[in-house]
Amino acid sequence: MNTMDAGDDPRGMLDLIDSTRRTTIRRLTRRYVLLYVVWAVAWAVGFGALWITQGVGALDVLPTVLGWIVFAASLIIAIVWSAIVGIRAGSDGIRGRSQLQGMLYGFSWTISMIAAAMLIAGLQRNGLSQELANVLYPGLYVFLVGVLYLSGGALFRTVPMYIVGALLIVTAVVATFVGAPNHYLVYATIAPAAMLIAAVVMLRTPHGSPADDADAS
Repeated sequence: MNTMDAGDDPRGMLDLIDSTRRTTIRRLTRRYVLLYVVWAVAWAVGFGALWITQGVGALDVLPTVLGWIVFAASLIIAIVWSAIVGIRAGSDGIRGRSQLQGMLYGFSWTISMIAAAMLIAGLQRNGLSQELANVLYPGLYVFLVGVLYLSGGALFRTVPMYIVGALLIVTAVVATFVGAPNHYLVYATIAPAAMLIAAVVMLRTPHGSPADDADAS
């Protein structure tokens, strides 16, 4: 059925709209599943590296500088990818209010992560010890990511995303009570596992993707 036929037939037009919507949902579902995988790998690699970093973690395997470089690079890649996914979700096959929602949500990741780094720097400048910074720094980032996932889950009506956000917040609290250096191991295992489980759930239920409530073009 071509576009002209669909335009002449109300049922055909509805079928075309539904087909376009389903295609958009599948595309965005794959994109957000990949987002979960990217963050899972970033946290497993980044926090795992800190756990085996000399003078930082529980094991002296990596040199101190190298460990922090691996951690920073992992987070930067995940943050940039998150911003790209949010922005593209707001412009790829979606129009109107949903487009603006996706763009603003994408930018919120970059703003939050940069602000967190500046906040920690400000606290250190005002007397925060390095020992407390080592516990607070990852805890704040994980907590913020959890809040962003909660917001994204509510915004896009995506239950797996909302659940992951709640689990990340709980992980941040638990890891902070565990304290250094084993809190890095908590972040490197529990959080990635939650993200991968959410990715599997989303793949099995694509109707719950962020595009479910979008206005497909």
